[in-house]
Amino acid sequence: MEIKVKSKYLRISPRKLRPVVNFVRGMTAIEAKAKLQFQPNKGAGIIANLLDNALSVVKNSEISQDVFFISAIACGDGPRLKRGTPVSKGRMAPIVKRQSHLTLTLSDDIKLAKVKANKSNIKEPNGTKS
Repeated sequence: MEIKVKSKYLRISPRKLRPVVNFVRGMTAIEAKAKLQFQPNKGAGIIANLLDNALSVVKNSEISQDVFFISAIACGDGPRLKRGTPVSKGRMAPIVKRQSHLTLTLSDDIKLAKVKANKSNIKEPNGTKS
């Protein structure tokens, strides 16, 4: 079962949101929720709220929340708000306020989880972990 939730027109730059997105990618839903609680970023709170929305959908189904993991999470650019501030000689200096679109997919597919676990345990030929 897959659950897909979206949040659009977020007033945070995608550049600030992507490190948090990369941090939680591949975690179980419960683990990600616990770790996001202690992240000092604005983006961590936004992703935690979106994860809560996805888990509320899971709560209505018969499947336990412990089984779900973040199979896909993506942050994209939204529209830009173009503003300006006055500078010398009657001109305007541009201010661009960026927005983001965030998509989160929770999955409980056991086969997909095993593949992800095996990929993380695969060693490279020189003996180091990838």
